[in-house]
Amino acid sequence: MPSAGPRAFRTSRAFLVRSMDAGETDRRLSFFTEAEGLVPMVAKAARRSRKRFGGVLQKYFLLDVSWTEAPARMAVLGSAAILESFWEIVADWERVRYADYLLELSAALFPQPGPKPKAFEMLLAGMRSLSLGEAAAASGRKAEAAFLAMGGWGPNLASCRACGRPAARSLRQAGVVPGKTGGAAFRFLPSEGGILCADCSGKAGIPLSLGAVKTWRALQSSSPAVVGRVRITDTILDELCMVIPKYIEYNLGRPLRSLGGHPSFRKG
Repeated sequence: MPSAGPRAFRTSRAFLVRSMDAGETDRRLSFFTEAEGLVPMVAKAARRSRKRFGGVLQKYFLLDVSWTEAPARMAVLGSAAILESFWEIVADWERVRYADYLLELSAALFPQPGPKPKAFEMLLAGMRSLSLGEAAAASGRKAEAAFLAMGGWGPNLASCRACGRPAARSLRQAGVVPGKTGGAAFRFLPSEGGILCADCSGKAGIPLSLGAVKTWRALQSSSPAVVGRVRITDTILDELCMVIPKYIEYNLGRPLRSLGGHPSFRKG
């Protein structure tokens, strides 16, 4: 048999995104890794022997994985060890749904090979928040907004896409008092990646209050610590649940499966 070419050894922190049986003894896995992004691998003999990987190939663990790569061949998982467990997630079905959603979302938005340290840290922060009992929908919206900004899809929420007036000025001219979250001061257009003020929007787009616009802007930080400190009120969370998932679906061109289509759900 001819040589498969030079092999490369890799190691990284990772989350398991997907797992399926392959043949009679193997498992085919997809990991979202800090060092290499999304990496499909095969775990040899993972089904035949429980001792092979010791039961660590589960979704809700932060793992340290190593694998080997060869040209034109799927990577082969060499080892996996648990660095941190978020198993508390499985105690609540809504947290399970959102944990699966964050894993699926990270893989969908960042499928290109290469280091993904910022996206990985945000995914890790989201899993920690879910395991610590933060409202599932709030964890989901925080991760969504941050992921979109990191991937270059973050919307322009500073000014009206049509007339260019800054958000606060358009409110003053419309007689809206800044700081009040009630009422649809703006409308968001997924196809435009931005907001329209009351003078320009008509009935197009999805209604958003000033509070929702300000909150979404704050969540576009690349720092998990900054995003984690943002507090989302119930009213604003309801608004964001109706707009951010739809914007993600527009950019991906398809719905994600983890929450049953586009996840316009209220608080988890």
